[in-house]
Formats: sequence, C-alpha cells, structure tokens
Amino acid sequence: MKSAADAILRPEQAIYLDGLHAKSAHALATLAGVQPVSGRDPLLAKMEARAAEQGYPISDPEVACLLAIVARLAQPKVVVELGTNIGYGAIVLARAGGPQARVVTIEMSGDLVAQARGYIAEAGLSDRIEVRQGAAIAELEKIREPIDLLYVDCVKEEYPRYLEIAAPKLAPRGTILADNALWRGEVARSAPSRSEAERAAALRAFNLALVSHPQLCGIVLPLGDGVALATRIQS
Repeated sequence: MKSAADAILRPEQAIYLDGLHAKSAHALATLAGVQPVSGRDPLLAKMEARAAEQGYPISDPEVACLLAIVARLAQPKVVVELGTNIGYGAIVLARAGGPQARVVTIEMSGDLVAQARGYIAEAGLSDRIEVRQGAAIAELEKIREPIDLLYVDCVKEEYPRYLEIAAPKLAPRGTILADNALWRGEVARSAPSRSEAERAAALRAFNLALVSHPQLCGIVLPLGDGVALATRIQS
C-alpha cells in the first residue's frame, strides 16, 4: 500500500484520483455478483478494515481495480501470486479471471495463510485458489505450468530474482503485475533513506530489468505505491 496520499503524485492530483477511484470500487462487487454496501464489495471492505487494523500491507483498492481489469482482459488459466497476505489480491484475481482461472498464491507466514484460507472460503473460492505456505523464490521455481498472469507483492529485495525466474515461465501472452514499484517515492530519489536503501535499489533494478527485458513490453504506472505492468511479446 502507498504510505501517504501524496507519496508519488502532487497532493491535488492524489486527492482527485483517490476520489475518482473510490467511485470505481463498486465494480469489484459486480464481479463478485454481490450487492454493494456503501458502494463497496462487503467482503473486500471487511478485509481492508482488518488490514488497516492489523497493519497488513494489502493492495490499495485502486490497485485491486487494475488487477481486476487485467485479469478480465487476460482470461488466464494459471495465475500465480507472490505474497498472499490475507488473500485480498487472490480473491480479486480469481473473481475477475473467470471460472477457468486457477490461482496459486504463496505466503510464508502461517498465520496469514490461515487467515487467507478463511477469507477465500468465505468468498466461495476454495476450489479455485490454492494457498501454498513457503518462500516465494522456492515455490515459484516449482511452478511448471505456463503462467498466464503473475502478481508480485512480496519481499521487495527479491523482486529482481522473481523476474529472472518468472519470465521464462510466462505463457506466450503472459502478463506480470508488480505492486510497490515506486516504494513511497524512494525508488526515484538519488539518495533513498538509509532504512529503505536496499529495497529501493532492488526495486530500481527490477523496474529497469522489466522495461528493458527483450521478451517483454513493460511500463511502471504511478498508481497506488507504483505498479509495474508487462506482457510477453516474444518467446
């Protein structure tokens, strides 16, 4: 999640876009086939409240809308998510991807795995979302099927390695989405704060590798805390 409304954009831009994106959140309820409550999907709103209460870094609602748009367009069969947290992104991806979409989501924390499985069951998606407990790099290396859609929201220092492993595994029209690509604006600073220097350096390397990769067409969007988006263009 972005840590402040003006972490990337100018304050007036951020305020305008936050208000605009709030209006689009109703679409997530439509995808779920449920009646919006105060313009929101009730389950996702509950999960957002839980995340805010516990300080869990789930995706921003506007990033969830982008995930839904990309998943609906891609109509994926195999979706891989690195960084389940409480299952927010996995639920959005499974719903938007359609009935043929199978989501494999990976999380190290046993507590978060348990919570995610509970929310996924509440969403009625236990048959289409598999939550695997383990380290993201090790579990990603085990994936053998072509990946139609990869969503990365995991250990920031490991983003470059995720790309190295995942790019050859992408399906011919496979897509990558990665959250926190601008990391509170630290990535763009010539001298990031000392506590964030390693993460900023890794994300900077990831962003450059993504947009310059010979097999990908990629961009970095100033949405939420920055979202990197790429699709495979050649084998």
